[in-house]
Amino acid sequence: MRKIFSFRKFIICNLFMTFIVLGQSINRDIISLNKNWKFVQANNELDFIKLTEHSWINVEIPHTWNNKDIQSGNKVNYGTGWYKRDLIINNAVPNKEYFLKFDGVGQYAKIYINDKYLGEHLGGYSAFIFNITKFIHESDTVNSILVRVNNELNDSYPKDNFLFGIYGGIYRDVNLIVTNKIHIGLTDNASNGVYVTQEKIRDDNALLKINVLLKNETSEKKEIVVVNKLISSEGKVVSEVSNNEKIFPGGLVPKSYSMEVKNPRLWNGKIDPYLYTLVTELYFKNKIVDVNKEVIGLRYFEIDPNTGFILNGKPYRLKGVCRHQEWKNFGNALLPEHHKKDMELINEVGATSIRLAHYQQADYIYSLADSIGFLIWAEIPFVNGYKENADENAIQQLTELIKQNYNSPSIFVWGVHNEVIKGNTIQQPVNLTNKLHNLAKTLDPTRYTVSVSNIWWVFDHPIHELTDLQGFNQYTGWYGGRPEELEKWINNYHNKKPDVRVSISEYGAGGNIEHQTNDLSITPDPKGQFFPETYNTYYHEVTYSAIEKYPFIWSSYIWNMFDFSVPEWDRGGIKGRNHKGLITYDRKTKKDAFYWYKANWSDEPVFHIAGKRNDSLSNDLTNIKVYSNIGTPELIVNGKSFGLMKNGINSVQYIFNDLRLENEKNDIEIKLKTSEKIYTDKYILKIKK
Repeated sequence: MRKIFSFRKFIICNLFMTFIVLGQSINRDIISLNKNWKFVQANNELDFIKLTEHSWINVEIPHTWNNKDIQSGNKVNYGTGWYKRDLIINNAVPNKEYFLKFDGVGQYAKIYINDKYLGEHLGGYSAFIFNITKFIHESDTVNSILVRVNNELNDSYPKDNFLFGIYGGIYRDVNLIVTNKIHIGLTDNASNGVYVTQEKIRDDNALLKINVLLKNETSEKKEIVVVNKLISSEGKVVSEVSNNEKIFPGGLVPKSYSMEVKNPRLWNGKIDPYLYTLVTELYFKNKIVDVNKEVIGLRYFEIDPNTGFILNGKPYRLKGVCRHQEWKNFGNALLPEHHKKDMELINEVGATSIRLAHYQQADYIYSLADSIGFLIWAEIPFVNGYKENADENAIQQLTELIKQNYNSPSIFVWGVHNEVIKGNTIQQPVNLTNKLHNLAKTLDPTRYTVSVSNIWWVFDHPIHELTDLQGFNQYTGWYGGRPEELEKWINNYHNKKPDVRVSISEYGAGGNIEHQTNDLSITPDPKGQFFPETYNTYYHEVTYSAIEKYPFIWSSYIWNMFDFSVPEWDRGGIKGRNHKGLITYDRKTKKDAFYWYKANWSDEPVFHIAGKRNDSLSNDLTNIKVYSNIGTPELIVNGKSFGLMKNGINSVQYIFNDLRLENEKNDIEIKLKTSEKIYTDKYILKIKK
């Protein structure tokens, strides 16, 4: 391997160099390394050796090389990419430690510093970190970073790309972290080294256990003081504990502290997502040598098999959507504004919970969920079947997911698998599920575990009820049957298994906004080319109207919030696309189903005519459907009032059936006058001659 990197000796004068000037911080510096990278694809090391400097292109992180091929529906660009950048650390001093952290690389990364192999990471969705102190040069000398990235299917999860695309690249942030020799440990699966366990939370009192990993990189025993402060959102210290510690040189030293908080303000979902900050400070000889800040919310929850999810002692319905981390033309190499926009749209529809399927997502997503008040279902990509030789990788990914997100108040459950039974392979996924459940309960006994099955018609399958909670992906009315059949299944399952805490973990139907129909009696072919939005709307009306009746369904999740890409799919009139989103892939168009849920879930006014894209009829008889959560709409056609509309399937749906149109071109309008304003919506409906 070493001969590969000797190639850089005659091209180094052309490399980008980043000069890192350390500030006067007495604890730690976090320096972005997202800029000044060069990239090339070379599928084997011999090709890499032959490359010239002209073969490289300039890129910035986040970056992926196969965003376009996946969304096109063509063959996936599997292979190897190489990233390199140089940096100079000015003012580098011997009493500092240097860490290189990658927030996400898909899927397999090998890292080299100054021609030396540093380490590797297998798994495309979690962060990883290396201490590079002993690998870097002295002050004012060039240091080279080389990263080999491969996105081929290997001994890791996910096992394939049939449900979603496997992207290649350094698609999340890269940072250099500089600490003192005495610091809070960073190398426990790339966690922050501070774990806050909420041992007992009630309205009048909270008991916290704070575990801190300490690290002494010197060769001598050190006496330090560890101070933990809980600070309110208003900046007030509400609790503080201080402890003297002796730490010897060597590995990470775990220390545990107890903290009590009187009359805490609880994190209460979207009602009141109140956050505290736990500040952990290390003092050596009366000077701060390291500081870590963890944003936390104090809450308690349980799930009852009859009344569902209970937050802080009160029922709290989890009305959810699933989310994939990709945008059209960007793939998974998303910027903060993409994540923020997605969360704003999820908040707008009125969801209270998100299933982050099917893998660990960006830190920023969890931070936004904490501050907005979403309840988060977080999971690993043990999905779509079992994979030989990948058990250890599944265990690794679950460990990283839990440790890197341990303190997030929004996360209430760890998902260990999704649809893993394929064919006759049963015992292996059962065994792995048991291991993952036990691991999660060991690492974090305060949260639930959940597993998801698509074998909903077999109540007693061996893969069921291996975790605390059981989810079912229920697509009755899309992959067979009719939407009206779901309610019967719900009652049959609960009657047979009244103590199983059950979730509808996915439900949905394809919907292409360019496709419309007036015939809702025919279920579209899920592998065909015609996915009418009007059927998608009808499916969601019937399905959710059944789900909302039964509080023992502790959560339900629409698949999906946004259309997304699936490699080599050719369905619904657009290649490479899963059309089940409430919003189109480019985030520009909200489907009618979006307004259906917003009317049901949100406190914002909704006054929307459904089916406006279905603007042409073959006869003069039609039905008008409206979603309104502010009152009963008046129907006006061609300037003539047809009076108030009647309720349909529930209290926010209004209908007017068998409206006979007299003109070839008809003005359809709805109107509602409240004490605050007049609400209207309108469109033009044409009759084909």
